[in-house]
Amino acid sequence: MDVKSAFLHGVINEVVYVNKPPGFEDPLHRDQVYKLDKALYGLHQAPQAWYETLSTHLLNNGFIRGVINCTLFIQEKDGDLLLVQVYVDDIVFGSTNDVLCKSFEKVMKDKFEMSSMEEMKFFLGLQVDQLFDDVKLVSQNAVKSE
Repeated sequence: MDVKSAFLHGVINEVVYVNKPPGFEDPLHRDQVYKLDKALYGLHQAPQAWYETLSTHLLNNGFIRGVINCTLFIQEKDGDLLLVQVYVDDIVFGSTNDVLCKSFEKVMKDKFEMSSMEEMKFFLGLQVDQLFDDVKLVSQNAVKSE
């Protein structure tokens, strides 16, 4: 799953000013700048601001953060597990119970605009083949014939 415009959801906790972009300059006030209220793509604080927004949302919805991997979020309900792995704005999730997966999709759609909510075919350059009781990762680029 992919969060659309993820970095724009981030809230920055410091005062940041940016120059006016080309075409928006005021010839009478060339020294004026814009104060940002939220994160913006290209801002070095944007990835961290997005992560804080997402992790707060997940923690507020019953997830716990992984101890070793802080981009892994875990939810346990009635003996079933839901695992959510975040890589910037890409999210991979799986569960021992389909109901937990549907619930997670709703939790995410309620707050963020989402895309790619179907079965995963590719992730981080790897082809993902999912069978009933098996998952196969294929990296064609890693294997070259000579």
